[in-house]
Amino acid sequence: MLYSGPVHPRRGVDDFLFPTQSDDGQRPAHVGSVAQYAAALAVVDLSSCERDMLRAHLYAPDHIITGMELAGAAGHFGPRIGHKKYGRVGRKIAQAAGLPHCQADVSDYLAAIFTLAEGTQMESEDWRWVLHPSLAHALRQCGYA
Repeated sequence: MLYSGPVHPRRGVDDFLFPTQSDDGQRPAHVGSVAQYAAALAVVDLSSCERDMLRAHLYAPDHIITGMELAGAAGHFGPRIGHKKYGRVGRKIAQAAGLPHCQADVSDYLAAIFTLAEGTQMESEDWRWVLHPSLAHALRQCGYA
């Protein structure tokens, strides 16, 4: 098993505020559909470490992972490096899927992660990330599970 970490309480969609909605009004514009994510995953150039991070997030209990755990999945230590590397994954997938950049009052690399997951900052500098269901489905569909 790629993931071994504590189980975190799951946050509901109502716990997050997103500024823009998609064309169907069901999700923020920066969050893709299963089809958009699957198409992006088919063409995006991800390193083995970046794919490991996506797998770790997919396999995490309730699809919830922290920046520290993401860093570990990529062979690094510390939430900041985990966030920066995962932000790069988010940016690549967003560009390949044609998704707009999330307009959030956070750093660019954290905002890029919102394409992949809903996030809440913990009491430390770390964040807790809940994988978007549409991305989880696309990852399974594309053989990440």
